[in-house]
Amino acid sequence: MELDRLQEFTILAEERSLKKAAERLGIAPNVLSMRMHSLEDSLNTKLFKRVRNGIELTETGNSLIPNIDSFFRSYTQMTDSLSNIKNHTFQTLNLQFCAHLIASEMGPYLDIFCRKHPQLLLNIYDENTCLIRGGLKTGKVDISFVVCREHDFEDIAGRIPLSHFPNMYVYLPLDHSLANEKKIHFSDLMGETFILYPNMCDSWTRDLQVSMLDQSGIVYQIYDESSSPFFFDLLVPIGKGVRLWNWREENTPNTVLLPIMDSGYDTYLYMLYDTRTENPAVLPFINGFLKHRSSKK
Repeated sequence: MELDRLQEFTILAEERSLKKAAERLGIAPNVLSMRMHSLEDSLNTKLFKRVRNGIELTETGNSLIPNIDSFFRSYTQMTDSLSNIKNHTFQTLNLQFCAHLIASEMGPYLDIFCRKHPQLLLNIYDENTCLIRGGLKTGKVDISFVVCREHDFEDIAGRIPLSHFPNMYVYLPLDHSLANEKKIHFSDLMGETFILYPNMCDSWTRDLQVSMLDQSGIVYQIYDESSSPFFFDLLVPIGKGVRLWNWREENTPNTVLLPIMDSGYDTYLYMLYDTRTENPAVLPFINGFLKHRSSKK
């Protein structure tokens, strides 16, 4: 049984609504429903029942709730103890970069920080390792960097805004009919096939892009590929579709990068962490990174 399923169960129990819980988790309701059925199968019992205004917990479901928080606390203490035994005098810092995102200044700062802490054991993950919230909740991840809308992840106390992206962008192959334009609108992309961020364990980035396409009101298709996040952008120049992206970055060879000028599609880069963390490396890393960014502006 996955720990992420227990976290999702807790949120669904709080919301008593599949739709609201799915919105809070940043996943589709049908995905959450399937995951809860999987959890019930693993426990061989029913946890929910549908009612007119949403869902209710069964007696078994209600009895499970008080044990989950203590379970997560015990699990975190156990993993911390094992980590301390395993690493001896080493400190461990677990970073998660979502959406193929490593800020340009992160590489130099990691060099500076790790040289100041030579015994630091650094783990770098993407969103294929664990869910964003689940990773922070269980201590699998100490700090997560994620692109989202302004009010996403407000339930996480350690939420630091780093950058604001007022426009969406699109990568087009060089022979595309819009390749010579300077800027476009979503309406110009009616009927296009979009290459979105690949499916990962946490589908946050892909779901965000789908929600923006739905918001635009255009008719579109999605090119369903199973490429690595490091290579999916290479599908654009060979004509498999256009790539929707949330911020400007280095141009992919043989493509044109254009801003989509429609308003209301702002996204933000946030640094997320659990304010209750007991990892002594977390706050020095965060404070040092913010100071480093400020000195570069």
